[in-house]
Amino acid sequence: MRIEAIGLRATVQDRGRFGHLREGIPPSGPADPTAFAAAHALVGNDAREAAAIEIVGGAFAFRCEDRRIVAVTGRDVALRGRDLVPGWTATFARPGETYTVVCGERSRFAYLAVSGGIATETVLGSRAAYLPAGLGRPLRSGEVLPLGMTRLDVERAGLSVISPDYDTGQIRAITGPHAQRFTNEALSLFFRSEFRVEPASDRMGTRLSGPRIAAREGEILTCGVIAGAVQIPSGGAPIVLLAEHQATGGYPIIATVISADLGLVAQRLPGERLRFVRVDRDRAVDALRDVRAVLEAIA
Repeated sequence: MRIEAIGLRATVQDRGRFGHLREGIPPSGPADPTAFAAAHALVGNDAREAAAIEIVGGAFAFRCEDRRIVAVTGRDVALRGRDLVPGWTATFARPGETYTVVCGERSRFAYLAVSGGIATETVLGSRAAYLPAGLGRPLRSGEVLPLGMTRLDVERAGLSVISPDYDTGQIRAITGPHAQRFTNEALSLFFRSEFRVEPASDRMGTRLSGPRIAAREGEILTCGVIAGAVQIPSGGAPIVLLAEHQATGGYPIIATVISADLGLVAQRLPGERLRFVRVDRDRAVDALRDVRAVLEAIA
């Protein structure tokens, strides 16, 4: 696969490396896990193993040297070849033909998956495995990425899945582990207020402005954190941690965004607003199961 244009920024991402927080290594991976997994499901890849390209700022162009099934997902995205293919739809990529990922005004992160995945073959101990090429490194125009072996399933062309409602400002969250550090009034204010996404937001976290949310006992001893944790710094402006979050943090966590809605937060643009809706753990688990069921149906 040859990269002909990179847009603003493009990186190779796998689903992340879990189980290493105790060594200080965050999982990283895609900013929008649902869009990432959907792109792989559409082209027939196993999202637990394959890598895709995360694109910020469209006009990312590429061509494949052999026949592949490709799909682009994310907010306000499409794929242009001979025709314009809507986002969240698998299509057949002809060898040598140039395709361009088109990102609209509301797009923040787009995901391009290619059947077989983006990978290099290596050996880890006695086990052969596929590892992403240049994981997390910004790609360059003219670069060639190796693709994994795959059986071309032409019947996948035209397969589609419904995109999440990225325009909703309703973000589901469960009560956080440090809720006791906030008064009932502060918790109520957090869950009834509207917050604005700040320009300083990035893959590490979405920074919000709005009413000041104060913890009655100040900061905490450093503890492990996860993607989705909503930290409240001393200034009272919430931060929703995302894929590149640090391994530990000393700010109290008032809530945790449910896994099914992490991508909705990551895709919000600076200036857009959101509101947190409190749900219980059962609803959070059910929402994730619903997402997985949709993707398993097309995998």
